Amino acid sequence: MVPLSWYIVLSFMLIGLGAYGMMVKRNLIRILIGAEIMGNGVNIALVAFSLYSPVFTFTGQGLIILVISVAAAHTALALVLMLMYNRRYDTVDLGKPIEEEVV
Repeated sequence: MVPLSWYIVLSFMLIGLGAYGMMVKRNLIRILIGAEIMGNGVNIALVAFSLYSPVFTFTGQGLIILVISVAAAHTALALVLMLMYNRRYDTVDLGKPIEEEVV
């Protein structure tokens, strides 16, 4: 059986990789991918803690189902906002300066 520490190290690596991707990249799609990677790291940690708990219950797995459904709604909303941003500014790059139109 795989030790708990391996799962925790994997989850911390995923959280760190996602945080790095969110802070360094300026593309909206890459920022969203970084957030999803961080969510997957948290999910792995929750499942590992529920698996190695002295009284094995399915609360960790049930919580993961809730987190995944909320993440799906979050992703759908973020994609809609990216589409609106792209239509308005013709880019999804946040590092590019935006020239506002004067009406």
